[in-house]
Amino acid sequence: MRFKPRPALPSHVSGEVSPSWRTSLYVTCFAQATAMLAFGFVLPFLPLYLKEIGVTPESAVVFWSGALVTSTGVSLAIFSPIWGALADRHGRKVMVLRAMLIGGLIIALMGLVQNVGQFLILRILQGMFTGTIAAATALVASIVPRERLAASMGQLQTSVYVGIAAGPVMGGVIAQVIGIRGTFFVAGAMLAAGGIFVWQFVHEHFTPPSTTRPLSFSESLRLGLRSRTLMPLMVTLLLVQLSTAIVFPILPLFVERIASAGDPVKLYAGLAFGLTAVFSAVAALTYSRLVDRSGYRRILIFACFGAALLFLPQAFAQNAGQFLLLRAGLGIFFGVLIPATNAIVGLSTPPELRGSAYGLTSGATAVGNAVGPLLGSTLAATFGFPSVFIATSAVLALLGVWVITLVREPVNSPP
Repeated sequence: MRFKPRPALPSHVSGEVSPSWRTSLYVTCFAQATAMLAFGFVLPFLPLYLKEIGVTPESAVVFWSGALVTSTGVSLAIFSPIWGALADRHGRKVMVLRAMLIGGLIIALMGLVQNVGQFLILRILQGMFTGTIAAATALVASIVPRERLAASMGQLQTSVYVGIAAGPVMGGVIAQVIGIRGTFFVAGAMLAAGGIFVWQFVHEHFTPPSTTRPLSFSESLRLGLRSRTLMPLMVTLLLVQLSTAIVFPILPLFVERIASAGDPVKLYAGLAFGLTAVFSAVAALTYSRLVDRSGYRRILIFACFGAALLFLPQAFAQNAGQFLLLRAGLGIFFGVLIPATNAIVGLSTPPELRGSAYGLTSGATAVGNAVGPLLGSTLAATFGFPSVFIATSAVLALLGVWVITLVREPVNSPP
């Protein structure tokens, strides 16, 4: 981004951090893991819940399952830049509280819906008012020292992956005991509890710069698209998330197709998601050591091409064992892409505008999350399941070229 010179900022904005930053970081990571765990309770059971509230026939269940996921992604993409701009004005901690406390209420209300129309409205509101990952990322970027940003982003992303991996499993157990409706109430309570932890134990010491006013959605978007630094990172995160989400609709069906007779297909389908998340968590937690030696840009390039190479043979897997091994290896590369990109965003953006920057990148991520499942379903229906993996491999290879061409290594002082 190009910004006019500003007056000297207070210490909390100019980069000096509170002595309690480690406690704030750990509590934020714990809260984010709790949030992703809670969200993970719900998503795997959307089709079953739709049947429970009276959606028929099967084709309508499939349609509404996709529509509910996409509607949340679209509203999240629209409102993330708005919340990011407000974070620069009112503080990043309050945005985390907004996302978790209001999100908890909305999720809990989903357990009371009587028809799919009510459910759709709440899913749209979820996208409008949650966005916990963007809020937590901006908060962490504002409270940790610059030299600890890479490792901190890795820890935050690890907490996301832990929640993603464990959520469906715990959600399944809870749904079995108290029913699908009950999982919404438990998930809402967990989000609220995470918000209370942030309220009590995270210290931001934020004072808004008097010269900054909230940017409108159009202003934020225009600045981001014109920025030679931020625009390539927005595209990077969009394509990374698209590559993650594109297989969601077809992964269980593909596992079922290549499994042998008598194989525990449901277990293998869960492992296809879970193994990638687990290995992504490990990679996100340890990648900062490689950054110190090789730099962010080189790590991103390596991860893009590595992920492309492991996506391609998934199309030709002959059995579940081969497929699960490739999914685990893929997690090593995927686990690096998001925290490294988020760290570049933080290092390349003035502190007083990081909320806006992370709001834009979160919007781009939400677009990828909304488009990915629709694209994957379309490709699978038109060209068969293997085409989804082949196309995703090509997208990741092109992303590697994109990073080589346009993404810049962060410098010591943001422009």
